[in-house]
Amino acid sequence: MPEPTPAGPGPDETLDSIGTAGVRVLQRRTGYRFTLDAVLLAHFAASEGARVPGRMLELGAGSGVVSFLLVKQFGLGPLDALELQPGVHARLERAVALNACEAQVRPLLGDLRRIRELVPGGQYTHVLSNPPFRLADAGVRSPDDERALSKSEVACDAPAVVAAARYALAPGGGVSLVYPAARVAEVLGLLSQAKLHPTVLRFVHARADAPATRFLVHALRDRDRGLAVRSPLVVHGEGPGGYSAEVAALMEPPLAERT
Repeated sequence: MPEPTPAGPGPDETLDSIGTAGVRVLQRRTGYRFTLDAVLLAHFAASEGARVPGRMLELGAGSGVVSFLLVKQFGLGPLDALELQPGVHARLERAVALNACEAQVRPLLGDLRRIRELVPGGQYTHVLSNPPFRLADAGVRSPDDERALSKSEVACDAPAVVAAARYALAPGGGVSLVYPAARVAEVLGLLSQAKLHPTVLRFVHARADAPATRFLVHALRDRDRGLAVRSPLVVHGEGPGGYSAEVAALMEPPLAERT
């Protein structure tokens, strides 16, 4: 069986494009695959505080969608991308070269629960995470380890994510997270306890008349400026690809750039 190379996918991989700037990511054909949550988080982070100069950190970077979008689509960085799973990290490293992001995205292999052994504390202006959503004891665990670690809180939970963000952030720095809407009270409480004060909250709805499925939150270390609740983000609508106009603008290049 041929070995995968930085130039393209291996036999059990796909090379996928996402966003309006030609971001490319490598994923296992049968493993965990990124979702729209990563795109929404990158846009939210870029809109709500990532413009502060300085190095950024993504916790649980996976295939690198959030990191690459921040660099290529939103013109931000530099950024460290921390990933726990060696196989996923290896694909992330190859995707850095595929996206010509060697100077802007630095892949790191390690466990965010041991963040103090991996990066210096108080050095990042912005921390981001699209962490595992499902509680470890909720439902049936996937037999695929990569999928299980990526979707369920097997290797880290929300308190660990918040603690890692608190340690990594510089004073006044911001953290941006995406979680299921049902966990909003829990996550806002964890942030506040860590003196990461929520400043922006936005709920995500599949359709305008549907209940919220996700929420996006931005919080600041040691600075309580009050909480602003943005208008709902609606995913599906009458825009290109069946998306709302807002989401379609994040997913597809303008028509003039495609012709």
